[in-house]
Amino acid sequence: MPILVNTLNYHDGSSTESKTLDETYAALKERDDVNAFVGISDPTNDDMHALTSHFGMNELAVEDSTEGHQRAKLDRYGHTYFLVLRPAVYLDKEEEIHFGEIHLFMGENFMVAIVKDYLRKESNVKALLEDIASKIENLKTPWDMVHAALDSVVDRYFPVVEGLENDSDEIEDALFSPMPTDTAGVSQRIYALLNEIADFKRACKPLLGMLDTLMERIRATADTDNPEDKQEAIHDVRQFRDVKDHAIQINDRIDDLRSTLQNALEVNSILVAEQQNDDMKRISAWAAILVAPTIIGSIYGMNFENMPELQWPWGYPASLLLMVAVSTILYLVFKRKNWM
Repeated sequence: MPILVNTLNYHDGSSTESKTLDETYAALKERDDVNAFVGISDPTNDDMHALTSHFGMNELAVEDSTEGHQRAKLDRYGHTYFLVLRPAVYLDKEEEIHFGEIHLFMGENFMVAIVKDYLRKESNVKALLEDIASKIENLKTPWDMVHAALDSVVDRYFPVVEGLENDSDEIEDALFSPMPTDTAGVSQRIYALLNEIADFKRACKPLLGMLDTLMERIRATADTDNPEDKQEAIHDVRQFRDVKDHAIQINDRIDDLRSTLQNALEVNSILVAEQQNDDMKRISAWAAILVAPTIIGSIYGMNFENMPELQWPWGYPASLLLMVAVSTILYLVFKRKNWM
């Protein structure tokens, strides 16, 4: 069970790294002014049993975490919360979004992050957990832990959206480029990006409901008769509202991207139809040009005896000249109509 992060954060603002989980368990039992943040990956069943017994995690939440492949969600079990977050990184070269999966168990003085997917590289998710740990300082409520986690994940969604937007701009440039475009390749690229956006939307959309639920819980549990507690609740709600504003921005930009790419797909289909129409015009024009001399040749190839032109000394060059003249006239007509 690799331990990625194991820190003890005290209410006076100080923070220390805990060497072992046993040391973390002991600190939480001995002191009331400390919060623990533990980030681990690939825990075994025995590891999960130990974490459950020390932190009091709900069995249903532990079962979901053990199975993995969860959607982004928030579940509440008494005084503990179970969150599933889907951090993401954008691979610009492959034009793919790689999603991670982090399960957060949050209690009154702890937050345990269980990494189910490494975001392509272990260093990526470790950097995310360290960023969360750096924000969890001088904590007084468990809401600050959740805010730090959600804020870090949502902030990392912005580079993903920017990468998608850059690819969308490249597609638009390719569609209206004066140079010949591989329309089939553009269609495949648009369709692939739409699939990536759909997956991204499934990771981002639940955050809005999760944040609303958390703000409702903060308001419900706040002691309105205590001015300090009331002020603290207002501060927490403002923090989550700021994260929600970022999440709304992300979702709006995703919707705009999806609409833009769908329009691009329609435009590409129109361009393909226009190209096919132009090709059919050229084929029809050349067919008409070639059919004129064919008709003339077929008439004089019927071998009837009473055909005056057959006995005319200039009949052969005259028929050739007629073929050339008719073909030239048709060519000029089609050229003027931009069929050639």
